[in-house]
Amino acid sequence: MSEESGSHSRSHWDDRYRSGHTPWDTGITPPEVRRFWQERKPPAAGAFALDIGCGTGLNTLFLAKQGLFAIGFDHSGQALCLAHDRLLASREAGFNPPAGGAAFVQADVGRMPVGELEAVYALDIGCLHSLPDESRPAYAESVTSALRSQGHFHLYAFKRQAGEGPGARGMYEGEVASLFGSGMQIVAEETGVPTTHTARTSSWYLLQKR
Repeated sequence: MSEESGSHSRSHWDDRYRSGHTPWDTGITPPEVRRFWQERKPPAAGAFALDIGCGTGLNTLFLAKQGLFAIGFDHSGQALCLAHDRLLASREAGFNPPAGGAAFVQADVGRMPVGELEAVYALDIGCLHSLPDESRPAYAESVTSALRSQGHFHLYAFKRQAGEGPGARGMYEGEVASLFGSGMQIVAEETGVPTTHTARTSSWYLLQKR
């Protein structure tokens, strides 16, 4: 993404969050994410998690409450201001976990400054499917590198519709397996539930690092 296009993208998303026109911001952690953590043993104290495209930080805080140190990334500074407000409100309400915690970083989600973080979990609800096709391999490499061996990546993405060419939101059939196949395997896939926000066909993917 060029500096000019990146600046335009930030302005676009900042304007959306300022206006409140954010139908994707439902205020509810998806049941697929809640179920994942209900079915597993608590993580090691302070283990890292990534919330990619964290928006106003709802799911980042959910992960922190599981005992993880959750890092939320977003391109929009306005979204992150709202995320910080949510974190402060949560602390004022008594959220002060002994092991977990939350932090927010403004960054292009296609080029996250994480390196080999050894995270146990990463979450993406609708970011990868919005990236330009040419940016997706670097994104996949970044997420794979950030996870520890056997770490999990939870991805929600639209299906790319028939007739939609490069540049359209969504993932081609088989694209997730192709992007991540060298470092991760898909261990589960389920059809997403249509919402009032969108009736588009979608899937939840659960991948695990080899």
